[in-house]
Amino acid sequence: MFGSIINQYGNESELTFKTDIAVPAPKPNQVLIEVMASSVNPIDLMKREGYGRTIFEKQRKNLFPWILGSDFSGKIVDIGTKVTNFAIGDEVWGCSSNANCGTHAEFVCVDIDEVTHKPSNIDFLSAASLPYVALTTWSAIVRWAGLRPQDLDGKKIFIQGGAGGVGCFSIQLFKSLGCEIATTCSSKNIDLLKGLGADHVIDYNQSSFVDELSDFDIAYDLLGDSVLDNSIEKCCKILKPDPGSHYITLTHPFVKTLDSKGLILGTPHALYLRQKLKNEYRPINIYWSIYRPSLSGLEQLTDLVQDETIKPVIDSIFHLKDLSEAHSKVATGHVSGKVVIDHKND
Repeated sequence: MFGSIINQYGNESELTFKTDIAVPAPKPNQVLIEVMASSVNPIDLMKREGYGRTIFEKQRKNLFPWILGSDFSGKIVDIGTKVTNFAIGDEVWGCSSNANCGTHAEFVCVDIDEVTHKPSNIDFLSAASLPYVALTTWSAIVRWAGLRPQDLDGKKIFIQGGAGGVGCFSIQLFKSLGCEIATTCSSKNIDLLKGLGADHVIDYNQSSFVDELSDFDIAYDLLGDSVLDNSIEKCCKILKPDPGSHYITLTHPFVKTLDSKGLILGTPHALYLRQKLKNEYRPINIYWSIYRPSLSGLEQLTDLVQDETIKPVIDSIFHLKDLSEAHSKVATGHVSGKVVIDHKND
């Protein structure tokens, strides 16, 4: 089969398109999917450079070659012996969290708790843009912060960095749950984010959200200190100083701490750092979110797309053989929605 691999950690030039990769065979609880489309997430660039190696190298059977990619949409071509809820030919979508099952390839084996039937009202390219960003927010809000839909109704939510894939999805989701939404972006994306449902859109090149916002209930920080110095401090300044307020971030030092110190020493040190922040900003609740798969979250996403509550936002489309160019595009940090990979023409 064809696919894009890396043989060592490094920049986007390490991505190599190959046509002689062995087709994987599904385990009893897996399905083999012919991938029609995938997408690029910032985590793919980080993995390519070695981020998370302490965790991902323990999962991989062989360190290299490594096929990256998480999102997928496609058709089932084979099923494991214990699979009963899918048939060959089914159109499916989902997100693989298995380091041995990268989706930037012609075929991928996926565990049945990470795949479901694709919404019928969108095509494969659109479908590939949503699962990872949706389940990232699902993990952040439901798993880590423990918030339910009824907990969000009427709440004021600030999204730091709304124009990326996670931001575009989150604005639509929170709006459907009855939230008042403020977010930041550059001037070119203001109309896009207002169209998705944002009530207050702040051009970060013109003004600071700290000066314009107050009394918010939740800050969902998608950028962190990599873009804004002292991001947690600034986000918490706009939150109500009470136990009903939540700061949730996707950019935190947990995995990097494990990479630098190893699992045995790194885990307690990372937990210490997190607890230190919790103590410093109490009574505001501080959460470090890490992606976790959720079949129920994926199934709810399917319903939300099917009834057009959530619509895909695609920045650009690349062919799989041009994956290095797609990585370069994402690396600019100036992407509106998702960068999608078309497998059909490779």
